[in-house]
Amino acid sequence: MTDPIPDHGPERTFSPEEVAETLGTSAWWIREQARSGRAAHLRLGKSRIRFTAAQVAALVNRATVNAGTSRAERQPEQVDASVLGATVRSLGAHRSRHSPAAPSQEAT
Repeated sequence: MTDPIPDHGPERTFSPEEVAETLGTSAWWIREQARSGRAAHLRLGKSRIRFTAAQVAALVNRATVNAGTSRAERQPEQVDASVLGATVRSLGAHRSRHSPAAPSQEAT
């Protein structure tokens, strides 16, 4: 019995540099799309990122702006971050920035 899905070997993958050259952008932008979850990718090891041809096509489709699309339609949905609450760092920054100046201790 023959295998219904013939094995043609592993699919070719592309480095961020190869994808960037093909799309005319920087490798940093390609990596940032992968890091932020906006682009599907393969992660091989701790820091090696690779892309299949289908993943590159999906990235191109996601970045494609169709004629007649308004700017509002292209913008990602806004997320209400207030539900996350304030952090210790943000509270400290607001306290130091917005608190009145401490009275000076001048010698009389």
